Amino acid sequence: MSDFVKGMAPMESFVNYYCTNRVKPKLLRDVKTEALLVFARTALERYFTQIDEMGYEPVLGSQEDTDYVYKTLRTLLTQMQRSVVNVDYLIHVTQGAKQDPKLKALFAYEEPLIHYYDVMAQRVAAYYADKKAYLPEFLVICVLANWVLEEQKSTAYYPFLEEIDYLELISKFEVHREYFENQSGCTISEIHELSLLITDQLKKKKYKLNKARASKTRKKK
Repeated sequence: MSDFVKGMAPMESFVNYYCTNRVKPKLLRDVKTEALLVFARTALERYFTQIDEMGYEPVLGSQEDTDYVYKTLRTLLTQMQRSVVNVDYLIHVTQGAKQDPKLKALFAYEEPLIHYYDVMAQRVAAYYADKKAYLPEFLVICVLANWVLEEQKSTAYYPFLEEIDYLELISKFEVHREYFENQSGCTISEIHELSLLITDQLKKKKYKLNKARASKTRKKK
């Protein structure tokens, strides 16, 4: 990837490397939804990559329930990969901005998204500081359900979010709650708790424009 960045031409090429048909909101309230989807895409991407490399097939009760949940999530991941970037993009923008003027400008443009994503990442890191992360796919479902159903945030930029039956997905895990609570690591209840912490933190977080940078821009004009 470093060679790609060094020889890169327009900024769109850089973005398209991570996302073929990105949907970029203009308002900060909608950037929060974008950040949540970056979080969800990254979590699902890493989860499916890991189990695919291991040749592991997740099991959730009956084969019918398993197929419903994981086919739905794979479809969701494909849709997010088309319309939102992942954390690798944010990392490369942040790191590259230190050396490349073009990426420095892109970093300034992406700063609100990076800011909101970091809020969620830090919350998850703190929660799992002394325990192993468990059921990332269920965490994604719960976080999206909280944001779309409970908080009733707009999905206008990402209509595919309206096609998902979040409560039905959650119910598939709830039915097998006893199975998961017998395993080591986080329980279904703990993941519900964490998802609420994540969405609440994101909802309350405010992004403040770098006044020093804005002031310099005005002076140049």
